[in-house]
Amino acid sequence: MLNRMLEKVEVNGMLDRVDVNRLLDRVDVDQLLDRVDVERLLKRVDVNALVARVNVAALLERVDVEALTRRAKIGDLVARGTTEVAGSTLDVARRQAVGLDTLIMRFVDRLLGRAPGSRPMGPHELVGETLEIEG
Repeated sequence: MLNRMLEKVEVNGMLDRVDVNRLLDRVDVDQLLDRVDVERLLKRVDVNALVARVNVAALLERVDVEALTRRAKIGDLVARGTTEVAGSTLDVARRQAVGLDTLIMRFVDRLLGRAPGSRPMGPHELVGETLEIEG
């Protein structure tokens, strides 16, 4: 019998007469949210569609690049990397120069007829007493 009565009710007309704000003022939102199945709701969300709607260009316009690079210490990383590269390059150049110097000194010693190992390995202050090379 109740169903027959409800069939005669014009729902839209009734909703037009209801003060929705007053009705919602009486709803306990926390209690309502406790009844929501969040997992089920999230399964219905199309994350790809949401991401596709993101305007990346507009988002990047709001990024403070200077603050970001300061925070990430990019300048320090570049300086450190440059210093390391320069140091490595100098080390290679020094090794090449020492190798070339050694070859030239051997060549000069041969031209002058000096015995191999007769010259000190370096300045006395740096190398101390030189070891005799058996040959």
